[in-house]
Amino acid sequence: MKKQLSVKKILTLLFIIYCSLLTDSYAKVYIDITSPAFRKLPVSISYRGHETAKEAATIIKDDLDFTGIFYTIDPDVPGAEINIKIDVEVAEKIKADVYVFDLVENTAILSKRYTSSEEFLRTLAHTISNDIYYEITGENGIFKTKLSHIVSTSDKKWLYIMDWDGFNPKRVVTNGLTLNHAWSQDGMNIFFASARNKRWGIYMRELNSFREQPVFLSQGLNLVGGVNKNRIVFSSSKDGNPDIYIMNADGTDVRLLTKSSGIEVSPSFSPDGSRVVFVSDRSGTPQIYTMNSDGTNLRRLTFEGSYNTSPAWSPDGNRVAFVGRKNGKNQVFMIKSDGGDLTQLTFTGNNENPSLSPDGRYIAFDSDRTGRKGIYLMNIRGEGQRRITPGNVKTMNPKWSPYFK
Repeated sequence: MKKQLSVKKILTLLFIIYCSLLTDSYAKVYIDITSPAFRKLPVSISYRGHETAKEAATIIKDDLDFTGIFYTIDPDVPGAEINIKIDVEVAEKIKADVYVFDLVENTAILSKRYTSSEEFLRTLAHTISNDIYYEITGENGIFKTKLSHIVSTSDKKWLYIMDWDGFNPKRVVTNGLTLNHAWSQDGMNIFFASARNKRWGIYMRELNSFREQPVFLSQGLNLVGGVNKNRIVFSSSKDGNPDIYIMNADGTDVRLLTKSSGIEVSPSFSPDGSRVVFVSDRSGTPQIYTMNSDGTNLRRLTFEGSYNTSPAWSPDGNRVAFVGRKNGKNQVFMIKSDGGDLTQLTFTGNNENPSLSPDGRYIAFDSDRTGRKGIYLMNIRGEGQRRITPGNVKTMNPKWSPYFK
């Protein structure tokens, strides 16, 4: 016979659960990153132990500095409000004890041990950065995300993946001429367009097993646009002029969404999959349009400029980044999904192929501003622009991964 709890014990248990929920719900958020007037938070980082502690601290510092919401100061200089202590020892694996303190209220924010092999030190440091970012802002960090991109040589275009900050590049497609590509929503697969045996096809690469399989093969130019759950939106000229199509991720149930005498390319799903943004020259010049994912309710989004291409949704679906030509150069712009609040974000060189981070706060793009085209990052206001790929390598067309579980 099961022992019954007394009313007093039940009430005590409910009180403990309530207090636990209350503590989680009212955890302090040190920076409201949704506020346009937030104040940068001064942070100091100290470290000790194995020599890898310094490298880990440097990576964490770079991560936090990039966000634009922290600024790091020397731990010996007064003024920090948050202190991060890193204690590292290495035997068979790295063991990093991390302590984060609120120096104003004299309270501990985070105390946690991290372990990994030495070869994954950067991943470990990015994980620490994510945890610190979450504890201070209440939001997920982007420090373990990836960027897929194209590396171009004189006669080849290879698909690579690298860390969000440009480190650890890895080639994932080794044959064919590769162009457009898109992540699956879980980040486990990449869909890409490649020319093989004189025919363009859409393929899928599983990133864990590196198994590859064809998804769609036909005559004409077939370019993958975006992926939403088990659907792919793409452009194809299999029946003449390029039009927008939708199909299942296994290549079945191919359906035509647009049909005009013009060229229609570069489709992408809205985050909820209900809308598609794409480029069409049906008005005489390339412009950005949106439509429902069944091809209905077509609407023109851009009206300024005579050459607008490469649209990319923000993760909340409220904005679209795109490329517009101004004064003979291609620049990155942002516009609300209702057509308002057009903003130019880049001004130097040719800047193309914007892709937003999964938190919607940053944009990856390519630029030739220093001569050879490379991958750059900036925030959604156009601030903090910096190159993350080597100057001696031609890289282009970045696509930001989703968060990884």
